[in-house]
Amino acid sequence: MVKSRLLSTLALWATFFALGVIALGAFTRLMDAGLGCPDWPGCYGHLIVPTSVSSEQAALTPLVTYKAWAEMIHRYFVGGLSLFILAIIALILGKKTYRSRSNVIFSILLTILLIYQILLGQWTVTYKLLPIVVTQHLLGGFFILVILWAIYLNNRVYAFMPMTIPQDKKIIAMTSLALFFVIAQIALGAWTSTNYASLSCPDFPFCINEQPLQTLEYKKAFTLISPVGVNYEGGVLPTPVRQTIQMTHRFGALFVTLYLMALVIFIFIKNRADVFKNAYLILSVLIVQICLGVSNVIFKLPLATAILHNLFAALLLLSVITLLYKLISPNRLLDR
Repeated sequence: MVKSRLLSTLALWATFFALGVIALGAFTRLMDAGLGCPDWPGCYGHLIVPTSVSSEQAALTPLVTYKAWAEMIHRYFVGGLSLFILAIIALILGKKTYRSRSNVIFSILLTILLIYQILLGQWTVTYKLLPIVVTQHLLGGFFILVILWAIYLNNRVYAFMPMTIPQDKKIIAMTSLALFFVIAQIALGAWTSTNYASLSCPDFPFCINEQPLQTLEYKKAFTLISPVGVNYEGGVLPTPVRQTIQMTHRFGALFVTLYLMALVIFIFIKNRADVFKNAYLILSVLIVQICLGVSNVIFKLPLATAILHNLFAALLLLSVITLLYKLISPNRLLDR
Protein backbone atom coordinates (compact mmCIF):
# COMPACT_ATOMS: atom_id res chain seq x y z
CA MET A 1 0.00 0.00 0.00
CA VAL A 2 1.39 3.40 -0.94
CA LYS A 3 0.19 6.45 0.93
CA SER A 4 -0.47 9.95 -0.32
CA ARG A 5 2.62 11.69 -1.67
CA LEU A 6 0.70 14.93 -2.29
CA LEU A 7 -0.72 15.18 1.23
CA SER A 8 2.55 14.25 2.93
CA THR A 9 4.51 16.74 0.80
CA LEU A 10 2.04 19.50 1.55
CA ALA A 11 2.16 18.68 5.27
CA LEU A 12 5.97 18.66 5.21
CA TRP A 13 6.16 22.10 3.61
CA ALA A 14 3.53 23.38 6.04
CA THR A 15 5.67 22.03 8.90
CA PHE A 16 8.68 24.03 7.68
CA PHE A 17 6.44 27.09 7.34
CA ALA A 18 5.15 26.57 10.90
CA LEU A 19 8.75 26.46 12.16
CA GLY A 20 9.31 29.78 10.39
CA VAL A 21 6.24 31.25 12.09
CA ILE A 22 7.52 30.07 15.49
CA ALA A 23 10.90 31.70 14.77
CA LEU A 24 9.25 34.95 13.68
CA GLY A 25 7.03 34.90 16.75
CA ALA A 26 10.11 34.58 18.94
CA PHE A 27 11.79 37.41 17.01
CA THR A 28 8.74 39.66 17.46
CA ARG A 29 8.57 38.91 21.16
CA LEU A 30 12.30 39.45 21.73
CA MET A 31 12.15 42.77 19.89
CA ASP A 32 9.33 43.84 22.26
CA ALA A 33 7.22 44.28 19.14
CA GLY A 34 4.12 42.41 20.27
CA LEU A 35 2.25 45.72 20.42
CA GLY A 36 4.08 47.26 17.45
CA CYS A 37 0.67 47.51 15.80
CA PRO A 38 -1.98 48.47 18.37
CA ASP A 39 -4.85 47.11 16.28
CA TRP A 40 -5.62 43.82 14.53
CA PRO A 41 -5.41 42.46 11.86
CA GLY A 42 -4.02 45.60 10.22
CA CYS A 43 -1.57 48.17 11.51
CA TYR A 44 -3.04 51.54 12.44
CA GLY A 45 -5.91 50.68 10.12
CA HIS A 46 -3.67 49.68 7.16
CA LEU A 47 -2.66 46.34 5.69
CA ILE A 48 0.96 47.49 5.58
CA VAL A 49 2.86 49.60 8.08
CA PRO A 50 2.08 53.29 7.43
CA THR A 51 4.86 55.85 7.17
CA SER A 52 3.05 58.15 9.60
CA VAL A 53 0.02 58.14 11.88
CA SER A 54 -2.37 60.80 13.10
CA SER A 55 -1.59 62.77 16.22
CA GLU A 56 -4.49 61.05 18.01
CA GLN A 57 -3.11 57.58 17.20
CA ALA A 58 0.43 58.62 18.11
CA ALA A 59 -0.78 59.94 21.45
CA LEU A 60 -2.25 56.52 22.27
CA THR A 61 0.47 54.32 20.76
CA PRO A 62 3.52 55.94 19.11
CA LEU A 63 4.55 54.38 15.81
CA VAL A 64 7.89 52.56 16.01
CA THR A 65 8.44 51.47 12.43
CA TYR A 66 10.78 48.52 12.97
CA LYS A 67 8.53 47.06 15.68
CA ALA A 68 5.44 47.51 13.53
CA TRP A 69 7.11 45.76 10.59
CA ALA A 70 8.28 42.91 12.83
CA GLU A 71 4.71 42.39 13.97
CA MET A 72 3.19 42.67 10.48
CA ILE A 73 5.71 40.32 8.85
CA HIS A 74 4.83 37.77 11.52
CA ARG A 75 1.14 38.25 10.69
CA TYR A 76 1.81 37.85 6.95
CA PHE A 77 3.56 34.53 7.60
CA VAL A 78 0.72 33.41 9.86
CA GLY A 79 -1.63 34.17 6.97
CA GLY A 80 0.52 32.05 4.64
CA LEU A 81 0.52 29.17 7.13
CA SER A 82 -3.26 29.47 7.40
CA LEU A 83 -3.54 28.97 3.63
CA PHE A 84 -1.37 25.84 3.89
CA ILE A 85 -3.62 24.51 6.65
CA LEU A 86 -6.81 25.26 4.73
CA ALA A 87 -5.38 23.48 1.67
CA ILE A 88 -4.57 20.40 3.78
CA ILE A 89 -8.04 20.38 5.35
CA ALA A 90 -9.70 20.77 1.93
CA LEU A 91 -7.57 17.96 0.50
CA ILE A 92 -8.43 15.58 3.33
CA LEU A 93 -12.14 16.32 3.38
CA GLY A 94 -12.53 16.77 -0.35
CA LYS A 95 -10.95 13.56 -1.60
CA LYS A 96 -12.13 10.17 -0.43
CA THR A 97 -8.72 8.49 -0.73
CA TYR A 98 -7.31 10.87 1.91
CA ARG A 99 -10.33 10.63 4.20
CA SER A 100 -9.01 8.08 6.67
CA ARG A 101 -10.19 8.30 10.26
CA SER A 102 -6.85 9.64 11.53
CA ASN A 103 -6.64 12.26 8.77
CA VAL A 104 -10.19 13.45 9.47
CA ILE A 105 -9.38 13.76 13.18
CA PHE A 106 -6.23 15.71 12.35
CA SER A 107 -8.16 18.02 10.04
CA ILE A 108 -10.79 18.71 12.74
CA LEU A 109 -8.06 19.47 15.27
CA LEU A 110 -6.34 21.78 12.79
CA THR A 111 -9.59 23.63 12.14
CA ILE A 112 -10.24 24.15 15.85
CA LEU A 113 -6.66 25.22 16.52
CA LEU A 114 -6.57 27.60 13.57
CA ILE A 115 -9.77 29.36 14.69
CA TYR A 116 -8.54 29.56 18.28
CA GLN A 117 -5.11 30.83 17.17
CA ILE A 118 -6.77 33.62 15.17
CA LEU A 119 -8.78 34.63 18.23
CA LEU A 120 -5.67 34.47 20.44
CA GLY A 121 -3.77 36.63 17.95
CA GLN A 122 -6.47 39.27 18.25
CA TRP A 123 -6.67 38.97 22.05
CA THR A 124 -2.87 39.28 22.32
CA VAL A 125 -3.18 42.84 21.03
CA THR A 126 -6.56 43.62 22.62
CA TYR A 127 -5.46 42.52 26.11
CA LYS A 128 -1.97 44.06 25.75
CA LEU A 129 0.15 40.90 25.94
CA LEU A 130 -1.77 39.33 28.82
CA PRO A 131 0.54 36.42 29.81
CA ILE A 132 -2.10 33.67 29.82
CA VAL A 133 -3.25 34.71 26.34
CA VAL A 134 0.26 34.99 24.87
CA THR A 135 1.29 31.68 26.45
CA GLN A 136 -1.69 29.92 24.85
CA HIS A 137 -0.85 31.62 21.55
CA LEU A 138 2.71 30.29 21.69
CA LEU A 139 1.59 26.78 22.64
CA GLY A 140 -1.07 26.84 19.91
CA GLY A 141 1.68 27.39 17.36
CA PHE A 142 3.55 24.35 18.69
CA PHE A 143 0.41 22.19 18.64
CA ILE A 144 -0.30 23.16 15.03
CA LEU A 145 3.29 22.19 14.20
CA VAL A 146 2.78 18.83 15.91
CA ILE A 147 -0.41 18.03 13.98
CA LEU A 148 1.15 18.99 10.66
CA TRP A 149 4.11 16.71 11.42
CA ALA A 150 1.74 13.93 12.45
CA ILE A 151 -0.09 14.26 9.12
CA TYR A 152 3.26 14.00 7.33
CA LEU A 153 4.25 10.88 9.29
CA ASN A 154 0.84 9.30 8.78
CA ASN A 155 0.80 9.84 5.01
CA ARG A 156 4.39 9.70 3.84
CA VAL A 157 5.32 7.22 1.15
CA TYR A 158 6.69 3.96 2.50
CA ALA A 159 6.46 0.24 1.96
CA PHE A 160 4.89 -2.10 4.46
CA MET A 161 7.05 -4.87 5.83
CA PRO A 162 6.26 -7.56 8.38
CA MET A 163 6.84 -6.66 12.01
CA THR A 164 10.07 -8.32 13.09
CA ILE A 165 10.38 -6.72 16.54
CA PRO A 166 7.40 -6.88 18.92
CA GLN A 167 6.15 -3.70 20.52
CA ASP A 168 7.83 -2.92 23.84
CA LYS A 169 5.21 -1.46 26.15
CA LYS A 170 7.84 -0.12 28.57
CA ILE A 171 9.63 1.92 25.90
CA ILE A 172 6.30 3.16 24.52
CA ALA A 173 5.21 4.22 28.02
CA MET A 174 8.55 5.93 28.68
CA THR A 175 8.40 7.75 25.33
CA SER A 176 4.82 8.85 25.98
CA LEU A 177 5.94 10.31 29.30
CA ALA A 178 8.87 11.95 27.54
CA LEU A 179 6.43 13.64 25.15
CA PHE A 180 4.38 14.92 28.09
CA PHE A 181 7.47 16.24 29.88
CA VAL A 182 8.77 18.01 26.77
CA ILE A 183 5.39 19.70 26.22
CA ALA A 184 5.29 20.75 29.89
CA GLN A 185 8.80 22.19 29.60
CA ILE A 186 7.85 24.13 26.46
CA ALA A 187 4.85 25.51 28.36
CA LEU A 188 7.20 26.57 31.17
CA GLY A 189 9.43 28.25 28.61
CA ALA A 190 6.45 30.08 27.13
CA TRP A 191 5.38 31.27 30.59
CA THR A 192 8.95 32.42 31.27
CA SER A 193 9.03 34.37 28.03
CA THR A 194 5.59 35.97 28.31
CA ASN A 195 6.41 37.18 31.82
CA TYR A 196 9.79 38.54 30.67
CA ALA A 197 11.63 36.37 33.19
CA SER A 198 14.39 35.11 30.90
CA LEU A 199 17.05 37.44 32.33
CA SER A 200 15.75 37.62 35.89
CA CYS A 201 18.60 35.35 37.02
CA PRO A 202 21.71 36.70 35.25
CA ASP A 203 23.99 33.96 36.59
CA PHE A 204 24.08 30.22 36.03
CA PRO A 205 23.07 27.72 37.29
CA PHE A 206 21.62 29.39 40.41
CA CYS A 207 20.17 32.79 41.26
CA ILE A 208 22.77 34.20 43.67
CA ASN A 209 24.13 37.45 42.20
CA GLU A 210 22.75 40.99 42.10
CA GLN A 211 19.31 40.36 43.64
CA PRO A 212 19.59 36.87 45.20
CA LEU A 213 16.45 34.75 45.25
CA GLN A 214 15.63 34.12 48.92
CA THR A 215 12.44 32.07 48.60
CA LEU A 216 10.55 30.58 45.67
CA GLU A 217 7.21 32.35 45.29
CA TYR A 218 5.31 29.73 43.35
CA LYS A 219 1.82 31.02 44.13
CA LYS A 220 2.51 34.43 42.62
CA ALA A 221 4.70 33.04 39.84
CA PHE A 222 2.03 30.73 38.49
CA THR A 223 -1.13 32.74 39.03
CA LEU A 224 -2.72 32.31 35.63
CA ILE A 225 -5.44 34.94 35.97
CA SER A 226 -3.91 38.42 35.72
CA PRO A 227 -5.65 41.82 35.73
CA VAL A 228 -7.04 42.84 32.33
CA GLY A 229 -6.20 46.29 31.00
CA VAL A 230 -2.61 46.40 32.19
CA ASN A 231 0.11 46.71 29.53
CA TYR A 232 2.27 43.63 30.10
CA GLU A 233 5.00 44.59 27.61
CA GLY A 234 8.31 44.27 29.46
CA GLY A 235 6.63 42.41 32.32
CA VAL A 236 5.05 43.63 35.55
CA LEU A 237 5.96 40.93 38.08
CA PRO A 238 8.45 41.71 40.88
CA THR A 239 11.98 40.37 40.44
CA PRO A 240 11.66 37.52 43.02
CA VAL A 241 8.56 36.24 41.26
CA ARG A 242 10.26 36.32 37.86
CA GLN A 243 13.26 34.57 39.35
CA THR A 244 10.97 31.83 40.62
CA ILE A 245 9.62 31.33 37.09
CA GLN A 246 13.12 31.28 35.63
CA MET A 247 14.48 28.79 38.19
CA THR A 248 11.46 26.53 37.73
CA HIS A 249 12.19 26.53 34.02
CA ARG A 250 15.79 25.55 34.77
CA PHE A 251 14.73 22.78 37.16
CA GLY A 252 12.35 21.52 34.49
CA ALA A 253 15.13 21.56 31.90
CA LEU A 254 17.36 19.51 34.20
CA PHE A 255 14.60 16.97 34.81
CA VAL A 256 13.72 16.64 31.12
CA THR A 257 17.41 16.27 30.22
CA LEU A 258 17.95 13.46 32.72
CA TYR A 259 14.73 11.73 31.67
CA LEU A 260 15.49 11.84 27.94
CA MET A 261 19.01 10.56 28.57
CA ALA A 262 17.54 7.70 30.59
CA LEU A 263 15.14 6.95 27.73
CA VAL A 264 17.97 6.86 25.19
CA ILE A 265 20.06 4.59 27.42
CA PHE A 266 17.07 2.28 27.92
CA ILE A 267 16.59 2.04 24.14
CA PHE A 268 20.23 1.01 23.75
CA ILE A 269 19.97 -1.50 26.60
CA LYS A 270 16.91 -3.02 24.94
CA ASN A 271 18.90 -3.15 21.69
CA ARG A 272 16.13 -1.52 19.66
CA ALA A 273 18.32 -1.00 16.60
CA ASP A 274 15.27 0.02 14.56
CA VAL A 275 15.05 3.32 16.48
CA PHE A 276 18.74 3.95 17.21
CA LYS A 277 18.74 6.82 14.70
CA ASN A 278 15.81 8.43 16.48
CA ALA A 279 17.54 8.05 19.84
CA TYR A 280 20.73 9.63 18.49
CA LEU A 281 18.68 12.48 17.00
CA ILE A 282 16.92 13.18 20.32
CA LEU A 283 20.25 13.16 22.13
CA SER A 284 21.86 15.50 19.58
CA VAL A 285 19.00 18.00 19.61
CA LEU A 286 18.91 17.85 23.41
CA ILE A 287 22.62 18.68 23.72
CA VAL A 288 22.29 21.65 21.36
CA GLN A 289 19.21 22.84 23.26
CA ILE A 290 21.07 22.71 26.59
CA CYS A 291 23.97 24.70 25.12
CA LEU A 292 21.56 27.30 23.73
CA GLY A 293 19.75 27.61 27.07
CA VAL A 294 22.99 28.15 28.99
CA SER A 295 24.22 30.60 26.33
CA ASN A 296 21.03 32.62 26.69
CA VAL A 297 21.88 33.26 30.34
CA ILE A 298 25.64 33.73 30.04
CA PHE A 299 25.48 36.03 27.02
CA LYS A 300 22.35 37.92 28.14
CA LEU A 301 19.81 36.53 25.67
CA PRO A 302 21.37 37.21 22.24
CA LEU A 303 18.69 37.46 19.58
CA ALA A 304 19.99 34.62 17.37
CA THR A 305 20.55 32.25 20.30
CA ALA A 306 17.13 32.96 21.79
CA ILE A 307 15.38 32.29 18.47
CA LEU A 308 17.33 29.05 17.99
CA HIS A 309 16.33 28.02 21.52
CA ASN A 310 12.69 28.21 20.43
CA LEU A 311 13.35 26.33 17.21
CA PHE A 312 15.30 23.52 18.88
CA ALA A 313 12.52 23.13 21.44
CA ALA A 314 10.22 22.51 18.49
CA LEU A 315 12.71 20.09 16.90
CA LEU A 316 13.06 18.18 20.17
CA LEU A 317 9.28 17.87 20.35
CA LEU A 318 9.09 16.58 16.77
CA SER A 319 11.95 14.13 17.42
CA VAL A 320 10.15 12.57 20.39
CA ILE A 321 6.90 12.38 18.41
CA THR A 322 8.69 10.63 15.54
CA LEU A 323 10.20 8.09 17.95
CA LEU A 324 6.79 7.41 19.50
CA TYR A 325 5.21 7.04 16.07
CA LYS A 326 7.77 4.44 15.01
CA LEU A 327 7.34 2.53 18.25
CA ILE A 328 3.57 2.29 18.07
CA SER A 329 3.21 1.95 14.32
CA PRO A 330 1.58 -1.41 13.53
CA ASN A 331 4.02 -1.90 10.66
CA ARG A 332 7.77 -1.71 10.30
CA LEU A 333 8.78 1.27 8.20
CA LEU A 334 11.18 1.07 5.31
CA ASP A 335 11.73 4.58 3.89
CA ARG A 336 12.09 4.80 0.17
